[in-house]
Amino acid sequence: MKKRLSIFLTILILLTLTFIFTNSMDSVAESQKKSGAVLERVWILLKGVVGKENVTEHLVRKLAHFFEFFVLGVEMSALSFLHHSPRRTLYYSISLPVFCGLLAALTDETIQIASARGSQVQDVWLDFAGVCVGVGVVFVIWLVWRNRQIRQGQ
Repeated sequence: MKKRLSIFLTILILLTLTFIFTNSMDSVAESQKKSGAVLERVWILLKGVVGKENVTEHLVRKLAHFFEFFVLGVEMSALSFLHHSPRRTLYYSISLPVFCGLLAALTDETIQIASARGSQVQDVWLDFAGVCVGVGVVFVIWLVWRNRQIRQGQ
């Protein structure tokens, strides 16, 4: 079971990275077209949260940056927690996905330079924040699970 889950998570990570990096290869016009299409789909949801005057393509792009890296952080930390013992959890299961997430964010922005879209340091920070929140969510879930196991005497 552990091996199957590991393979599944590895494939998910590769698919997520492929999604992120191929979107970064889009031209400015293609990226704006995609952001506009997403904006049409999420406009109703976002206007209730941030107000309709604040729902813009820029907001959608920034939320997309955060969300796709949040997903990557969840996937990488889940894989890492699956493979490391509780003693090594903090070192490997948190620092390794965070470091790899930072590398992915830097790679993503570098790809955007090559695709003539330009790079923004704020996007690297936003991507990195998404990874850190994803890793943090998995860590909290792990802590709850681990405490429940300890209380049950396992």
